[in-house]
Amino acid sequence: MGENIHRMALFAVAILTLGFANQSSWAEPPEVVEIDDARIKFEINATDLDGGIQIFLDAEPWQRMAIFDPNGKGIFQVAGKGSIGTQGGTELFMESAEPEFSELSIEELLERFPEGEYEFRGKGVEDEKFVGSATLTHNLPDGPVLVFPLEESVDRFNTVVMWLPVAPPNGSPIIAYQVLVDQPETDFPALPKITLDVMMPATATSMLVPPGFLLPETEYEWEVLAIEATGNQTLSSSFFTTGL
Repeated sequence: MGENIHRMALFAVAILTLGFANQSSWAEPPEVVEIDDARIKFEINATDLDGGIQIFLDAEPWQRMAIFDPNGKGIFQVAGKGSIGTQGGTELFMESAEPEFSELSIEELLERFPEGEYEFRGKGVEDEKFVGSATLTHNLPDGPVLVFPLEESVDRFNTVVMWLPVAPPNGSPIIAYQVLVDQPETDFPALPKITLDVMMPATATSMLVPPGFLLPETEYEWEVLAIEATGNQTLSSSFFTTGL
């Protein structure tokens, strides 16, 4: 009697094991999806003397994303819960804190974020596996030298901002200049800042501000970012005030 019970138990274990084996053989591996756009770069402020990291990604709806540095260490993770987890995310932009170089030197900043491949890994709303990577370099351009205007009053119908060209850092070419003109005070909580944002070619050293953009007797901040080939960017900024 005891021997029969023992055989029946072994038979039941074998059936269960076979069932699990068959079930695993039926299960399909998760779909692997390439992240459409993954970027990591430095942004340095040559006027305020500070800097940090910016991260951008764009992918089909995902629930979780994580980023790993070239040493395999996790440096960032985000997950959607509830309605956001069900809906999924697509684009993500994250900017780190930018401590002044008197608190965190640029050498310490570069040591904190080493050069190399940063891996992006995620899970989609339908259990897809998202993968991607981005290269971070230490090719940091100088801040553009601003020429005009420098904290002075301008003709709002004929305002041209000017700067000097920036040399390639470590031989990495400057690929563009980004020019921003901000009206930082609007009195509208839903629209705290109005910004003119123009990407100029690497040959540009000036830009005419569209006359319809500028208001009379208003202070504006303007900045120019030099962008090198791997995406790192350094900005310089100043102010001007419009007349009547």
